[in-house]
Amino acid sequence: MSLTQPKRKATTRYITYPSELNYSCPLCDSHASYAYSSSGHSYIDFNGYFNDFVRYYECTNPQCPLHSEPFNPAPPQVLPYKRYSLSVWKWIAQEAKIYKEKPKNIRKRIRKKLRISISEGTIRNCIKEIDAFLDHEIDKRTKKILKEQGKILIALDGQKPDDKGNALWLFVDLISNRVLDVKILSTADADTLHDCIEKILKTYEVDLLGGVSDKQGSIRAMRETYYEDLPWQYCHFHFLQNAWRPMAAKDANLHKRLKKSVHGLYIFSASKTSKVNFEGIGKRSVRTVFEKVEKQLRAILKEYTRKFKRLRGITTYENLKQYVVEMDLAMRGEDPSRRVVKIAKRTIASLKEVLSKLESQYRDCKQLMGDFQEIRSKLKRESSSLGKEEKLKEMDAHFSAIWKEVKGFQRVETREDLKSFTAKKDTPAKKVRQEWVRLYDSYRDGLFAFYDFPVKAKTNVAMERSFGVEKSIFISRGGKTRVGTQIRIHGPNVLKQIYAGEEEVEEIIDGMEGTFDRKVLEAEFQRLKERTEAETEKWRNSVLSGSALREVLDLGKVEPTKKLR
Repeated sequence: MSLTQPKRKATTRYITYPSELNYSCPLCDSHASYAYSSSGHSYIDFNGYFNDFVRYYECTNPQCPLHSEPFNPAPPQVLPYKRYSLSVWKWIAQEAKIYKEKPKNIRKRIRKKLRISISEGTIRNCIKEIDAFLDHEIDKRTKKILKEQGKILIALDGQKPDDKGNALWLFVDLISNRVLDVKILSTADADTLHDCIEKILKTYEVDLLGGVSDKQGSIRAMRETYYEDLPWQYCHFHFLQNAWRPMAAKDANLHKRLKKSVHGLYIFSASKTSKVNFEGIGKRSVRTVFEKVEKQLRAILKEYTRKFKRLRGITTYENLKQYVVEMDLAMRGEDPSRRVVKIAKRTIASLKEVLSKLESQYRDCKQLMGDFQEIRSKLKRESSSLGKEEKLKEMDAHFSAIWKEVKGFQRVETREDLKSFTAKKDTPAKKVRQEWVRLYDSYRDGLFAFYDFPVKAKTNVAMERSFGVEKSIFISRGGKTRVGTQIRIHGPNVLKQIYAGEEEVEEIIDGMEGTFDRKVLEAEFQRLKERTEAETEKWRNSVLSGSALREVLDLGKVEPTKKLR
């Protein structure tokens, strides 16, 4: 049975003035008189083929804006110049945005279930325009929310989708959790970011209470230059992440050395084919005899670091040490003359040796992890009896105690002399603690600004999560991991939908028949077109530059010797 659309005669319909309005102008209630009829619009709907003739009217009141602007208040059944009805568009919108179907699957489903043949390219174009529609409707709701709110607490963060193109910057109000703007920026210096924020304040007619961000240089410079009097929270997550890195680097080296030592054991490195005589079992390879021990040791090495919670080097060291204890217990009463016992004893001795060599590094990592967890706990802990000043005093005392311990190490005598550094495998534990003190001094003024906010906004980590969700959507949609171009073109639409949430998106789609205004959406389509052109212009310039041929022609070329005058 063919699934192609059968040719049917179109049903002619005349879209007249809605009877419930009784020819009353929707703006001024004056009488609306007939002006002219459209030339007809043929389109496909779930119920068949239609050819609609829309009758347009004019308000008889000369003072009314609709006096010279022909209109028909009847909800449109189809968009201008479109082949498929709004009902079809709504179905596609539900499939793409609510059920997360890909255009290829939507095409299959609409053919099989609803007997409509529509190309995958057309479906992709529909989704693009649906994105523009949702963008406009979400912005409209945001404006209404912020008009009542009157003030915003702004969070901002940038995303670099790849190494080739511009960055995408997201601006969010943390009180309403609404997207304020999404910008594609080639540069994000202090002045540029300030201009973006000022445009937001003007667009929504709101006041700025403060901000939340990481401590990126351009953001810090913008805050210090333009918003110094406003409270500005520096992200707790990024503070902890910066404190975590040097400790994690030291622990990673511990795990690496443990792994190298275990892999160097005789029971790992012995030939799989070479066989030796084992008492009672005959000739076997060492790898075969100790296969189960090897598997258990490999399992011990397969530990993973969980940010802020667990370090794999520490866990591996402790598990390996416990395993050696179990091996010692298993060896009790065994005949020391047997070959298998000799190899086992050599294995245990090698493991004990490496554990002994790395004990100091393990203890450093273990102590640092404990200290880090104490910092994390104090940063997180809140009490109704502690205000901002009391909290600062508590944290000041904690880091003063750390400074007292590490002062003078490597001739650093004052906190002003502390410098940032890149952690290495052999970074001393005291050096790591010095870095923690430097970080605290750098972040101090912005760690507890959230006490001055109407909401408890300690971090902008939700923005980073939304970037991750956005990227996964494009990877799923396109089936490839390189999605930088798609993020720069369509990312602004997707981010607004992520923040609005599935319920709001579904609600907007359910009511789209009466709100899908082509004229209003033209500006949204134009912005999408501009982003697309800005992204693809680089491709055309690169291809048309002739640089590849110039590189070929320059191969082996010898520069002519210049004559001396």
